Amino acid sequence: MTQEEKRVVVPMININHNDDDTGLEIRVDLAGASKESVDLEVGDKGFCLKAEAEDFRYENCFMLAHEVKGEDAKAKFTSGLLTINVPFKDRLHGKKVTVE
Repeated sequence: MTQEEKRVVVPMININHNDDDTGLEIRVDLAGASKESVDLEVGDKGFCLKAEAEDFRYENCFMLAHEVKGEDAKAKFTSGLLTINVPFKDRLHGKKVTVE
């Protein structure tokens, strides 16, 4: 007897610059998954994750708009919400543009 394959669900995410603008705060909704099932890999240009819930599994990779120091990422899982904090690789510098 083979085990039935769980359906794959893409998690909802929210990505913002952190309060002091030195990195990103990434929030991933993994409702129904356990902390022990979370498999997270963070690189310089994005991240991939997998997590198991009872009837389905979360799975996807995401590209980031800014390069980050993936090796310095920190993650916390609380009540189905995975929060990832990762610093920018280089401080962001831009030129102020006047909107006409």
